[in-house]
Amino acid sequence: MIGLAVVDFGGPQRQEELVPFLTRLLEDVLPGPAAIKAVAAPWLAARRARTVGPNYQQIGWSPLVPTHRRQMAALRERLPADLPMASGMMFTDPSMDDAVRQLLGAGVDRLVVLPMFPHYSLATTGAAFTFLWEALGRAGRTDLPIRWISAFPEHPSYLEALEGTIRAGIEATPGDPADPIHLVFTPHGLPVSFVQGRGDPYPDHIRATVRAVLARMGWTGKAHLGWQSRVGPVAWLTPSTPDVLAEIARAGGRRVCLVPVSFASEHIETLHEIDIEYRELATHLHIPHFGRAPAMGQHPAFVECLASLVHGAMKDFGRYECVRCLLPKEEVHRKRAGCPNCRFSMPSFLRDFRAGA
Repeated sequence: MIGLAVVDFGGPQRQEELVPFLTRLLEDVLPGPAAIKAVAAPWLAARRARTVGPNYQQIGWSPLVPTHRRQMAALRERLPADLPMASGMMFTDPSMDDAVRQLLGAGVDRLVVLPMFPHYSLATTGAAFTFLWEALGRAGRTDLPIRWISAFPEHPSYLEALEGTIRAGIEATPGDPADPIHLVFTPHGLPVSFVQGRGDPYPDHIRATVRAVLARMGWTGKAHLGWQSRVGPVAWLTPSTPDVLAEIARAGGRRVCLVPVSFASEHIETLHEIDIEYRELATHLHIPHFGRAPAMGQHPAFVECLASLVHGAMKDFGRYECVRCLLPKEEVHRKRAGCPNCRFSMPSFLRDFRAGA
C-alpha cells in the first residue's frame, strides 16, 4: 500500500517551543561533530531566543504548523480516501519519526514524499528528505520503495496560485493608480557557498518561477528579485531585499508590492521581516505605499498543484528525475552520483529504488 509523507519546516507556536525549535535548527546547520553540536546548540539557542523571541511574540507565534494542518485537510479531499497520509516537520512536532510511525502503523509498504517547498534547496527540501530518510533508518525501514517529489517551480497550478496571490497583493497596495507598482519577489536567501561550492539549484528554480509567472500575467511593469533573511557573516545571494527597496527609492518609486515567492505559508519571515521590518524600511526610504502578496496557504490552485503532484507520483511511481534540472532520467542513471544533464550530485538514497510489491 502506498502512503504519503508531507514534509515541512516547522515553527514554534508558543514560548516553550522556541528554544527546542532553535536547538534542532542549530544542530542541523552548525558545522562540526555531532557531539560538539549537541552541547553548543542548546546554549546558542537560548541566546538566540532572547533576540527572536520578541519578534515571534509580536506576530502571535508561528502559524506554519496550523496552516500546514489546514493544507493537509484540503489535500485530503483531493486524494483517494484510503491513502494513508502523515506530516513530518524538520524542527518541531510532528517530527519525521512521528510521520514514519504513523505510516508504518497503517501498513504502508511504498512511500511518496511531498515537500511543501516549491523550489529545491539543500537547506530545505534536501534537508527534509535527509531527515525523513534518517527516521526510516531508525525504524529499520530503509527498504521501502520511495518516490521523492523534488520540486515544482513551474507547475501550472502553482503558477496559477502564485498569480492569484500577486494580484491580491496588487489590489491591496495603496496609492495613486497612476504611480506604477514595483513587484519585488522576495524569496528566502541562501549562502553563496551553497550555490558556488555545492551547486544548489534553488536560485535557478526561483528565477524560473519568477519568469514563468510574469509571462503568465503578461506583466509589463517593474519587477525585481531580492533575497531576504540573511544571517551570519558569510556572503549571501545578492541583491538583498533591503538593497532592492533602496534602489527603488533612489529611482523615485512610490508603490511596492512584495511577493514572498518561496513561502507556502505565513511565518516569521513574512509576518515580521516583510510586514514589519521591510514596511518600516520602506517608510524610512520615503516609499509611501507598501503592499504584500499573501503566502500560498490554502489557495485552491496550490492545493490542486499538490494533489496533482501526488497523483502523478502514484501513477508513475518508478520515475527518476534530477532534483536540479527536474528532467527524467533512464534507470541506468541511478547508479551515477552526477546527473548526466546538469552534473548535480545526488545522495544515494535519492537514487536508490526498489520496485516493491
